Amino acid sequence: MNKVVVFDMDGLMFDTEPLYYKANQKTADALSIPFDYSFYEKYIGASESDFFDAMFDQFPQSNVQQFIIDSKKDVEKLLLSEPPKMKKGLVELLDYLKGKGYKTVVASSSTRKLVENLLDLTDIRDYFDAYIGGDEVAESKPHPEIFQKAVERAGNPQSDVLVLEDSLNGIRAAYAAGYKVIMVPDLVEPTEEAKAKTLEICEDLEEILIKIKSENFF
Repeated sequence: MNKVVVFDMDGLMFDTEPLYYKANQKTADALSIPFDYSFYEKYIGASESDFFDAMFDQFPQSNVQQFIIDSKKDVEKLLLSEPPKMKKGLVELLDYLKGKGYKTVVASSSTRKLVENLLDLTDIRDYFDAYIGGDEVAESKPHPEIFQKAVERAGNPQSDVLVLEDSLNGIRAAYAAGYKVIMVPDLVEPTEEAKAKTLEICEDLEEILIKIKSENFF
């Protein structure tokens, strides 16, 4: 049976969430939208569409429409000028997984274009057998669709799957798909629900590598 490791991207592979928030706050301030981190935090791990829908519910529609246009440009500009740092242990983990012949795939709520850009900017695209963005699925996390499609792209849908996630919505999606999941907390601390739905909660990707080597997750 194929073994597949599915990576979330933002907050798990890259330290992108602070950059996204910085860019979004800049856009909101320019439009006089009373946006702040407490609002942003609620949608970490959610899709762009869910995030924007919530903004339409909270703020004037005309301002949000302009925010959608401007924020995408501001995020792209910031990421190109300040490429995000890779999380500690990412390359070492990918090296080990590929050496063992495991399939690896990215499943991110960000757009496919952004996924491709970040993989290229950090020169790690070749480590992955496939990737999928949030704009390629009908339902966003916590719905399991993105992980199910990610596994299909990586090979056999009946593969033995391990998902690596940092957000509760991602954990819920992996759990709903029936996949094993490990959490590496980023900006959000693990809840009791997260603890109940994960195999492990690890401090970082280096710890995951140690445990994959020493424990039989597959």
